[in-house]
Amino acid sequence: MKENEGAEQPFLSRFTSLPREEQIELLGQLVGHIKQAYHLSDADLIRNRGEALPFGIFSTSKISSLESIVKYLKEARGLKFSKIAKLLNRNNKTIWATYAQASRKMPEPFGEVRDDVAMPASLIADRSLSVLEHIVFFAKQLGHTNHEVALMLHLDDRTIWAVYDRAKKKKGVKQ
Repeated sequence: MKENEGAEQPFLSRFTSLPREEQIELLGQLVGHIKQAYHLSDADLIRNRGEALPFGIFSTSKISSLESIVKYLKEARGLKFSKIAKLLNRNNKTIWATYAQASRKMPEPFGEVRDDVAMPASLIADRSLSVLEHIVFFAKQLGHTNHEVALMLHLDDRTIWAVYDRAKKKKGVKQ
């Protein structure tokens, strides 16, 4: 048993016994403290996770958002299909077929990808929104305008507005 392993259990059991709202509040305070103590931005926190998805992977119109994610996780991060499927809450066969389709449409690797904006891949696991809705909603929550998101994703501003509006309705966010 590790030295600090016993100390984690009481904290974790107390944390999980709290109501959801208190867990979220406490986690927010903890993240805020870590950001301040280590001089990190939101982008730094996301990039430091192993499954961060840089928005630069969405800059091609050759493949869809899901195809971009799967291709990036497979080729740049070296994840196995089973790991990608679990991370994205998809079937293994779906991930394999998505990668095969993406590879046919875009056989070349991504190369250098801008990573000034990145999102956690685990967001895509929530199937209540489409992949594009998650991407747009996340970018908008970071404070980007529709036009900035459109430029990042190489889409029309009106498409971003429609996707964000649909995502807000699905999430129950007031206009």
